[in-house]
Amino acid sequence: MANKKLQKTHVPDDILVKILSRLPVKSLIRFICVSNRWRFLLYDPQFAKYHFKIASEQQTLNPSLLISTASELRSVHLETPSFAIGGNSLVRNLSFPFKKQGRAVKVLGSCNGLVCVALDFHECFYIWNPCTRFLQKLPDPDFGSEEIRRHYKYGFGYASTIDDYKVVVGAELTYETDRANRYPVVVFSLRANSWKKIQAPFSHHGHSEGALSNEALHWLHTSCRPQPAAIAFDLAKEEFRNVMLPICEENELGYRRVGVLLEGCLCAWANGFPDFEYLEIWVMREYNVYESWTVLFRVANDVPMFIRESGTVVMRDRNSKNVELIWLDKNEDKLKKDVVLRERYMLQGFDSGNDLTQYVESLLPFVSIICDQQTPVVAIPLSHLITVQEITVQNISIMVPMKLTGPNFTIWKWLFLQVLRKYRVEGLVEGTEICPPAFLFDTNGKMTNQVNPAFEKWMDRDQSVKVWLNSRISEDLLPYTVGASSSHALWMIMKKRFADADCPFG
Repeated sequence: MANKKLQKTHVPDDILVKILSRLPVKSLIRFICVSNRWRFLLYDPQFAKYHFKIASEQQTLNPSLLISTASELRSVHLETPSFAIGGNSLVRNLSFPFKKQGRAVKVLGSCNGLVCVALDFHECFYIWNPCTRFLQKLPDPDFGSEEIRRHYKYGFGYASTIDDYKVVVGAELTYETDRANRYPVVVFSLRANSWKKIQAPFSHHGHSEGALSNEALHWLHTSCRPQPAAIAFDLAKEEFRNVMLPICEENELGYRRVGVLLEGCLCAWANGFPDFEYLEIWVMREYNVYESWTVLFRVANDVPMFIRESGTVVMRDRNSKNVELIWLDKNEDKLKKDVVLRERYMLQGFDSGNDLTQYVESLLPFVSIICDQQTPVVAIPLSHLITVQEITVQNISIMVPMKLTGPNFTIWKWLFLQVLRKYRVEGLVEGTEICPPAFLFDTNGKMTNQVNPAFEKWMDRDQSVKVWLNSRISEDLLPYTVGASSSHALWMIMKKRFADADCPFG
């Protein structure tokens, strides 16, 4: 039989998009290295939006629990297969570039796979994707004072009607005696990149994260009488309204919190008076329609962490340093509204005082909001489109004669920054020069199969700078750079690794 060369099979772009859009996020991140074509596609913000839309519609989003302690962030997958395996090995330590010694991480909320965190009460606010490690530092809010005791109300969400992410934070000032000014509330708009103060009908008792449903954040209205209610903040209109909670005719309910089903419906849980022997979980089937409230099921007096139609994950204290996550399945007998035990999962070294937030995995980078029509697009001259052929590794070795070994980070960084500024590629390593969309759009705003030339040029420049950086890193440190897909990611790895050596980053 004559030898025949295997011919490469070309998969049309539209078919490739449909296939990749149905894969989990972790697989897609690994596939970035398959080829330039795949990298162009997977880096495209429009593909990230499409992938998230498909996963949402097919309910294949991978929910995880984000656990914040005084010094670290960890995640636990909440799907039942993970519970069936058990063991603390399923707890994954997350690497986050904004970690600073002596500052605890406060999780303010999660939306579309993005997480909003704060390292201090008055500064260091970030929006971060734990999967892709995309990071955006927010400007510091102005509460009127830096002496802040706590955040008592907070939340993070997205408004599709205005294509904007919003952060809401209510703070308690330590030394303010005037009650009217002691509890300021501020709202951040990612599109406007600014904070502003608002008047909010919040009670300052306790603290809670807003539940995101129907593009509004919801908190329990503790002072609403005689009928219980939730306070809703419309993210697009920036207006507050009350959402009435159900009144049970059989016995009085004491509401503890409002939340959201994984399927998106607003829910609330309450203790039944007078014995408090159980927790009743209600769901609003049609948003803001009072008559649509219905009991989903009842559980023992535990703390629900993750609720879906088929059951719930609750947290139960075992001792001062251990909590138990328990998956409870909904019983087939819908009249009793009971649940039955299915799986247990022990979290060692945690307590109920730790911050716990549910999030899902996504590729969303929110760059389309940062670089929108309100932000002028800066044209890059052709003379600045540098390639490896024009500036070789040998050229770089002359301009940066030393390789990075660790202790010489400060001088190595200083030498490299001069080169990056000379050739106007500093924005690539700093993350301020945003990657353009990978594909062009037609007159109707739909993504085509035609590769965007601006994206190809950006990738050429970025990968060239990444080669420069790698060429001046010692062989002992190169293993730490594996997985860095961009010059900015590589630069941030070096920054984080040597931050503890008093090596400032310019």
